[in-house]
Amino acid sequence: MIDVVCGGQAGDEGKGKIAAYLSYTGNYDYCVRVGGPNAGHTVELDGKSYTLKNIPSGFLNSKTKLVLGAGAYTKTEWLLDEVKKTGTQDRLIIDPYAVLITDEQTAAERGAAHFMNKIGSVGTGLGQAVKERIERRDIKFAKDEPLLKDYIQEVPELLNKCLDKGGNILLEGTQGIKLSLLHGEYPFVTSRDTTASTFLGEAGLGPKSVRDVYVVFKPYVTRVGPGPLEKELTDEKELKVYHTKGHEIGTVSKRLRRVGEFENRAAARALMINGCTKIAITHIDMFPGNDRVKNVKDFTPQAQEFLAQLRALSAQVYPHPKIAIISTGPDMKDTLLL
Repeated sequence: MIDVVCGGQAGDEGKGKIAAYLSYTGNYDYCVRVGGPNAGHTVELDGKSYTLKNIPSGFLNSKTKLVLGAGAYTKTEWLLDEVKKTGTQDRLIIDPYAVLITDEQTAAERGAAHFMNKIGSVGTGLGQAVKERIERRDIKFAKDEPLLKDYIQEVPELLNKCLDKGGNILLEGTQGIKLSLLHGEYPFVTSRDTTASTFLGEAGLGPKSVRDVYVVFKPYVTRVGPGPLEKELTDEKELKVYHTKGHEIGTVSKRLRRVGEFENRAAARALMINGCTKIAITHIDMFPGNDRVKNVKDFTPQAQEFLAQLRALSAQVYPHPKIAIISTGPDMKDTLLL
């Protein structure tokens, strides 16, 4: 069966941590990642932090094989550096038609005011690479890179054979629905759709084998670039807490993230469009007094109020997803499974 992890806000929700936790504690044959290096995922275990642009966050489970689908974009040197740091040389599999971002594409993106100023691109070259792929340009695929030849396999066949044999797959999405090219807050969006259905298609998977769709939320919303943000915080002292304790600094961009209040309408759309079955919450410890709490019953009234708000919201959206995972601290093990 397939479990999918999606972002319910504007990215930065903590999808990497949730994917890592599910893989570390679960029985997945493959952990698949799509998307590009413009959105990094951070995983922390026992005080050691890993920042990943492309390697799936499920790498901490040594029994899980790691896959980049045809909908993945990367740069060869970045990917090989991550492979070395994570020690995953023997577990990585790459679809022949995953795209390799070139230095020329990165330079073209960084030189374009439309990318860098209007929509707040982080300048990896992903947007330019997607543009050239759509235009059927002569782009570079993973199958064209000699340094990656040992990792190349036909991913759709591999994954679907796994499903036919009763195996399990974790599909790690990227960014959040507010940044979706189709369903987000255009034009302040990324260069692709960021919902469960598209993640499946980019991996070469169909919907029939999906077991659960996890949508990840924080009790507030952050954005790195420009775009709508309800009741945005402007108090410098308040923001400093989010930027320090909450580590609200762009994983790739290194920019301080903007912070706003939780957005009910956007959250309801995320649950609906993704077909969410289970909700994951991160950064509950940003409510004072909830750091590494071991039981939901011990959460402070402020945190309990937020959970009640989210439960009421999910009751209005079919299939009425339940809160299944809550993160109470920075480490992957600071996680409650409900």
